[in-house]
Amino acid sequence: MRLYETLVYGDFVLAVGLLVVAPFLLLAVSVTYSPVRDRLLVYWRASALLGITVYLWIGEQTMGFATGFVARALIPLALWRGDALYVLRGASLPTAQDWRALLFRRWRTAAIAYNLLGLTYMLPLLPCVVTGAGPRCEMWFGPPQQYADSLHPSVEPIWLARYGWVALGVYAAYLLSTAVRLQRDLMERRA
Repeated sequence: MRLYETLVYGDFVLAVGLLVVAPFLLLAVSVTYSPVRDRLLVYWRASALLGITVYLWIGEQTMGFATGFVARALIPLALWRGDALYVLRGASLPTAQDWRALLFRRWRTAAIAYNLLGLTYMLPLLPCVVTGAGPRCEMWFGPPQQYADSLHPSVEPIWLARYGWVALGVYAAYLLSTAVRLQRDLMERRA
């Protein structure tokens, strides 16, 4: 199990670097460049579910396995199609020779590949949504709990999990609005 535990921690570190730090830096340098900025804002709305997953896992909530899996599916979809606030279908990737557009395209490819790979290796964890038991499931709680110890040392893990549940409710309403918007857009295109 030591190898698997190392892989879990490695995945957490890679996810923070690729899915939090890199797009944050790219957004910071693209604030005035709308083709990249708008696409990154779509990404951040989709990836908020990863943050919710972390907070659910801090409190050892098994729903975090479901939200983690859904986040891995929504991020590539959002980077490809968009969301309720910004429909990307039909909009081409920023193709200008601007270095921010080039960085975005490279990061987008890496983020989509990483999340699709993550969907694959998280499939065996789907039973954890129901049971939450077993050492393989419990190992995924470790990195978020270490994160909580360093960032929220005086807050009980159960309270952080409750914040995660509230955020999940808000996110579910947003996701429903996205589905309605994309469905309406699809119906308009057919008419």
